[in-house]
Amino acid sequence: MKKRIARFALGLLAASVLVLASCGRDAIFFTIATEVPPQPPLIRGGPTQMVVFDWGTEDNKVPVMFVASGSLFWYSAGEHDRDEDGNILSGQNASWQREGLGIPSRPREERIIDIAATRSHLYILVMTGTGVETSIYRLASGGSGWSAPITVSGPGNIQSIFADPQGGRLFAGVHGAGGNSIWFLDNAGSGLLHLPTGDLREPSAGQTTDTGLLSGVVLRDGVHFISTRRESIFYVSESALAAGVVGSVGRTTIANGVFMGMIKLPDNSIIAVNREGGFLYQADADSISFTRIGDTMRTGRDATGALALWREREGGRELLVAGIQGSRHATTFVNGYVEFELLATENGISLGPRREAGTANNELLSVSDNAQYRTSLGRLPLNHLFQAPMEIDVDMTFFASTQTAGLWSFRTLDGVPQWNAEN
Repeated sequence: MKKRIARFALGLLAASVLVLASCGRDAIFFTIATEVPPQPPLIRGGPTQMVVFDWGTEDNKVPVMFVASGSLFWYSAGEHDRDEDGNILSGQNASWQREGLGIPSRPREERIIDIAATRSHLYILVMTGTGVETSIYRLASGGSGWSAPITVSGPGNIQSIFADPQGGRLFAGVHGAGGNSIWFLDNAGSGLLHLPTGDLREPSAGQTTDTGLLSGVVLRDGVHFISTRRESIFYVSESALAAGVVGSVGRTTIANGVFMGMIKLPDNSIIAVNREGGFLYQADADSISFTRIGDTMRTGRDATGALALWREREGGRELLVAGIQGSRHATTFVNGYVEFELLATENGISLGPRREAGTANNELLSVSDNAQYRTSLGRLPLNHLFQAPMEIDVDMTFFASTQTAGLWSFRTLDGVPQWNAEN
C-alpha cells in the first residue's frame, strides 16, 4: 500500500514538473514571438530633451523639432514637402537630419549636452574638455550665427537648461562649490544672473545654498514655476525678472521631495513628479501651492523625470506619460513608462488610474501591442519623452530619449507597429 502511494506521489510530482516546464517554455516562446529585430539608432547615446522651435525667415517660418546627442539633429518636413502655406503635403512626412536647414555648425571639440527653446531663440548647452567647461549659446530663428558664449559669473558648471516654449526666459542649473543654484538669462540675453532662492540649509564653510539640480520650468499667467531635485518648487514672476527687482523668491517646500520634472496640462494646471515612488503633485490653475494628488496617483516605481502629453491621432484621447526606472542599483528590465488618462471634469482635468504594461485591465493605450512594448522600450530607462505635433509629423510619432540606447520611436516597421530605435 505504501509503495502504491509513493508511486502515485512520484507520478503527481513528475506531472507537475512537466506542466511547469511547459508553462515556462510557453512564456519563453511568447516572449520570443513578440520581439522584433532591433535597429541601430540613428541618434546614439543618451539624447537630450526634444523641443519645437519655429525656424525660418520672418515671412516663412515652419515648426521644427530638435534633439541633441553630442551634435544637433532636427526633424521636420522639408520645403519641397509643404505647400505654399507651410502645410505638409499628402503622403509626405518628416525625417531626422543633421545637415541643412541653415543651422550653423559647432566646433567638433564641443559636445551638446542639453537644449531648450523659447519663442524667439534656440539654446544649446555645450561641454568642452573634461566637462568642467560649459557654455550656453543661442540662435535666433533664421539666424546665420550662434551668440557669444553665455556663462555664469564666478566658478560653476552649468548642468541643465530649461525654458517654457511659450515664454522668453531661459533658466540654468549650476553646480559649484556651494552646491546647486538656479540662474536666469538677463534681458539682453548676454549673461546669466543668480536667482536669489535663499538659504535652504544651515550655512557652513563653502556651503550656503543648495537648491538641488534644476529639473523643469513651466510658465503660467506670467509666473515661472521651477522644479529642482530637492524639497522645493520655486515660483517667481516674469515682471520681477524683467524689472531686475527680484527679491525673495517664493517656494513650496515638500518633505522628502526630489522632483524630477514638471509639465503643464491643457487646463493650465501643473503636475510635478517626485522621484521615490513617482508620487504626482499638482498645482491647480488658480494655485501656486503643490499638493500630492493621492496615495494611488503615482508611477509605482522611481520616476526618471520623463514627462509628456500624448494625444490619440484619431479619437482624441489624451494621456500624461511618465518614465519609470525599476531599480537605481541593479539591472532591471522593468523600465519604460506608465500612463494616466486625462479625463475632463466640471472643474478641469483629472487623472485616471495608472496604466502600465502587464496589467490585466489597464494596459498602455499609446501602443497597439503591450507585449511588444515590454520586450523593447519597456526594458530601457528613459530620460525624455515627446510626441511630434501634427504640424511637423502627420503621424504624430511618439519619441523616447533613452539613457544609453539612443533615440527610439513608435512606428510601423515591416507591417508591425513597434517601439524600436529611430533609424
